[in-house]
Amino acid sequence: MGPDVKPFTHWVIYRGYKVRFTERSPHRVAGILTLPDGGATSFQYDPATLTVTLPQEQIVINAYGWEIQRSQAK
Repeated sequence: MGPDVKPFTHWVIYRGYKVRFTERSPHRVAGILTLPDGGATSFQYDPATLTVTLPQEQIVINAYGWEIQRSQAK
């Protein structure tokens, strides 16, 4: 069984992004997000901690895809 990406998928929809997965494992999902303005950025998603990691920041979401915490990426 693959990782649960439902919260991540909700977050993508709420933000108006499009997603292309390049890696899916039980512990990590990675790929490219296409932004509404046509730009693109890479991402990693940890389904265990509901954390989306972008190049400049980390976003923690809840089970419904709503953002609950933002911080600078490490």
